[in-house]
Amino acid sequence: MTLRRCALALLCILPWHQATGQTDFSGSAALQSDYRYRGQSLGDGRPVPQLTLNLDDASGWYGGLFASGSSIGDRNGLKLQGYAGYALRLASGWSVEAGCSRSAYTQLHSTDFNECYIGASGERLTTRLYYSPRYFGYAARTLYGEVNLFYPVHPSVNLIAHAGLMHTLHGMAWPGIPANSRYDLKLGASVPIGNWTLQLAREQTQDDGVRYIHYPPSSNRAWTMSATYSF
Repeated sequence: MTLRRCALALLCILPWHQATGQTDFSGSAALQSDYRYRGQSLGDGRPVPQLTLNLDDASGWYGGLFASGSSIGDRNGLKLQGYAGYALRLASGWSVEAGCSRSAYTQLHSTDFNECYIGASGERLTTRLYYSPRYFGYAARTLYGEVNLFYPVHPSVNLIAHAGLMHTLHGMAWPGIPANSRYDLKLGASVPIGNWTLQLAREQTQDDGVRYIHYPPSSNRAWTMSATYSF
């Protein structure tokens, strides 16, 4: 129901976008071999579909919706994430932004949580710092910082790299929440083919023995693949 309402809201905005030309609508549909969130698997290792919808206004405001299949124990459902923020382009060519998001799980709402973030992005590099007052619904305040790199090594091959660090500011080591800090890394390549992008990557996270609740134990290292269609 939540996904349908968000989709209807976006569709209602489209006629206004076409009339004014001030707002850009974009999105993508993907099939991901394993949905790994900040280094840890959020499912049983099976492929999941994903959908992203974005609205970007010329004034700098933006919003969107991300949906992904997920499995919690033996219950299948969706992870839904709505987000909104403001981005400002600087004279140097870099952009700075700030926003907030809400993540919800249709099969277990006790793990829903909010985050706010600030970030900066250039032509090939993006950084963000996230703060959550109750990460994954638990009494734990967390920070998550990430750096993402995109670098074309060939006209048809792009290098992608990611480094992230989760840090617990306050609270116990709840499921999925480290007692202190935990890093995650990703290195791979993507190949654009028209509106399609194929990606292969190697992901690794620090093995601290802490896993997200209701998810089966998984390796701290994994190969992941994805096929994405952008529109």
